[in-house]
Amino acid sequence: MTFTVNGSPIDATPRAGQVLRTFLRDHEHFEVKKGCDTGDCGACSVLVDGTPVHSCVFPAYRAEGRDVTTVAGLGTPENLSPVQEHFVNAAGFQCGFCTAGMVVTASTLVDHDVDDLPRMLKGNLCRCTGYRSVRDALAGTTNVVHSRPTTTGIRSVGRSQRAPAGTRIVTGREPYTLDIAVPGLLHLVVLRSPHAHARILSIDTAAAEALPGVAAVFTHADVPKTLFSSARHENRTDDPDDTLILDDVVRFTGQRVAFVVAESMSIAEEACRLLDVQYEVLPANFDPAKAQEPGILPLHADKNGLESRIANPATNLVAEMRGEYGKIADGLAKADITVTGTWQTQRISANALETHGTVGWIDDDGRLVLRTSSQVPFLVQKELARILDLDINGIRVYSARVGGGFGGKQEIQTEDLVALAVLKTGRPVQYEMTRTDELTVVPCRHPMTTTVTLGATADGRLTAIDLTVLSDTGAYGNHGPGTMYHACGESISIYNSPNKRVNAECVYTNNMPSGAFRGYGLGQVIFAVESAMDDLALRLGMNPFDLRRINAVTPADPLVVTHVEGADLSFSGSYGLDQCFDLAQSALERGNGVEAPSGPEWKVGEGVAAAMIATIPPRGHFADASVTLGLDGVYALNFGTAEFGNGTTTVHSQIAAEALGTSPELLRIRQSDTDAVAYDTGAFGSAG
Repeated sequence: MTFTVNGSPIDATPRAGQVLRTFLRDHEHFEVKKGCDTGDCGACSVLVDGTPVHSCVFPAYRAEGRDVTTVAGLGTPENLSPVQEHFVNAAGFQCGFCTAGMVVTASTLVDHDVDDLPRMLKGNLCRCTGYRSVRDALAGTTNVVHSRPTTTGIRSVGRSQRAPAGTRIVTGREPYTLDIAVPGLLHLVVLRSPHAHARILSIDTAAAEALPGVAAVFTHADVPKTLFSSARHENRTDDPDDTLILDDVVRFTGQRVAFVVAESMSIAEEACRLLDVQYEVLPANFDPAKAQEPGILPLHADKNGLESRIANPATNLVAEMRGEYGKIADGLAKADITVTGTWQTQRISANALETHGTVGWIDDDGRLVLRTSSQVPFLVQKELARILDLDINGIRVYSARVGGGFGGKQEIQTEDLVALAVLKTGRPVQYEMTRTDELTVVPCRHPMTTTVTLGATADGRLTAIDLTVLSDTGAYGNHGPGTMYHACGESISIYNSPNKRVNAECVYTNNMPSGAFRGYGLGQVIFAVESAMDDLALRLGMNPFDLRRINAVTPADPLVVTHVEGADLSFSGSYGLDQCFDLAQSALERGNGVEAPSGPEWKVGEGVAAAMIATIPPRGHFADASVTLGLDGVYALNFGTAEFGNGTTTVHSQIAAEALGTSPELLRIRQSDTDAVAYDTGAFGSAG
C-alpha cells in the first residue's frame, strides 16, 4: 500500500494485523512512542488526514492513500511550530516521553478548546508534570528564559533556563532507549509463571528450539547461579541477595521461567508457547500478617541468611528495625490523652510511560554494550560484571533520555537477559517490556500496615510516639530493608517527644515484588503518623496546625533516626519549619483567591500534614564530571547522571556555563554513559 508520512511517500505492506504505530517505527519514525499499546495514553498520537488518532490501535492498512503527520512533521528544532514553541517556553514536559503525542493533539486545538483542556486532551496522559506546565504551554505562558550565546557569559544559575533537549523533545528528535535502528536485531520474549509458588520439575525446549527463526532458548540450567538483588544502590549490600536470573523455584505469578531469542517478536512468542514446563505447585501466602506464622512455607529457606543478608529466611523475615528512645511506658503513663490507630496502604505501580527496555550488541572492540532505560547505568554495569563474571571494562552501559523513572528504573529488570542473549548469539538483541509486565511483574510500592500510638498532655505536648510497621516486600527483598528504615526514621523525627519507639518488620510473601517508589517508604508511614496527629488534635480540641507547631523539632533538637548508628544528628543552619506552617495556614485561610464551592453536595474543609525526607542516601552519591574546550570554541561537558525528567541535565549545564563564563548553548553534553566519565552513582531519591 502507499501513503505519505510528513509529506514523503511510503510504499510498503504491513504485516497481518499490524497497527500503524509499529508500522511507522518499522520505517524508523521513532518519534511515535509506545506507551500503553491499548489506546489509553496517547504517546503514539499522529494525525491521519489532520485528525489525531492513537496509532497503537489504528490498523496500518487503514492508512492507505492517506496523509499521516507525526510530531516531526509539525516542525524542526530550528523551525518550531507555534505549539512546539509554546511547549518549550513553558517547559511543558519533564521526561518528555508523552510530549510528542501531546503536541500532535494540541496542534489541532483552537482557542476556545483551551478552556476545556481536561476533555480535549483526555486521550493524552502524562506521568510527570501534573499538567500545570502543559496548561501553561497551551495558554502561551512563558516559564523559561532564552539565553544568548556569548563568550563573556551570562547568569545561568538561578534562572529558569530552557532544557537543553527541549527543542528536540517537542519535535520528536530526542531519542529514547529503543529509538534506534540496529541491523540484524533479534527479539527477546519471556515465558512467565502461571503459579504464585511452584518448583519447576522440567522444561522441554525441543519444540521451541526447532521453530524456524529461533536463535536461542534459555532456562534456569543455562544461566549463572550467582545470587543478586535487582535493586541498585551505591553499596550493593544494602539489599538482600535472594534473586537468580532464572530460578528452578518461582515465588510469584509472572516470575521469569525461561526466555526465547528469535528473529521477530511473533516467532519468540510462538516459541514460548511451545515450551513444555512441568511444575510442582507449592503452598502460597499472600498475607504479610501471616508470613511468620508456623506452618507458612518459607520462601527463601534455601538461602544462607548471613551471606544473603536476610534476617531470618526460616520465618520469611527479610529485615527488622527495633529501637527505643526514652521509655514508651513512662510516656504513655504521663499522657492525659492517648490515641491509637492502624492504617494500611496498598501497592502502587511506578508505571513510567516508557516501559523498561534494553537493546544490546557487541561493539568493534569486542565489548558488550547495553543501551537501557535505567536511572543507574554505572550500578547496572558493576552488578552485571559480578553476576556474569566479566571484566567490568568489557561492559559499556548507557542510557539515552529515559521516559520516566519514579524509582521503578533503579532496578535490573531487562539488562541481564539481554546481556546473556547477546553473549550467546553474538548478535544484537532487544527486550522491551509490555504495559502488562509493568503492572504485574515490575516491582511496585511496598504495601505497609502501620499502627501508631500517641500520648500527649492536655496542652498538646507529646509524651510518647510508638510505631509498629509491617512491610510486604513480596517474593523478593529488593529495596525492602531500605524502604522500611527510611519510612520509620524520618516519619517520627519531625516531632519532639521524650519517648519514641519503633518496631518494624519487612517480610516475604508470594505477592509481586515491591521496590523503589516515590518517597521510598515515607508516604506509607507518614500517612499513618499524620492521621494519628489529626486524631489527637480532635481529641484535644486543638487546631491541627497548633498541635504540630508546638511539637515540631527546632534547631539543636535531636533527630532520632534509629537506623543511623553512632550519629549525633541534630538540626543546624537553615530551619524555616515554623514559617512553612505559617505560610500553609495563611494560604488555606485566604483560599488563594478561589471561592469555595457551596451547596449541600459539597463538604468544604482544610487539612494539614507535615513530612521530612532525607534525600541523600546514607551511603552518599558519588560522581565524576569533566569539561573539555574544543577547537571550535564549544565545551564538551561529560557527566554520568541519567536524565528522566529530573532536570539534572539542565542544572549541570547551568552550573558549568556559569563556572566557565559561557552560555548553556555553547556546551555539548554527553551523559549517563559508563564511557563518558569514570563513575556516577546514578539518580534516585530526588538526588543525582
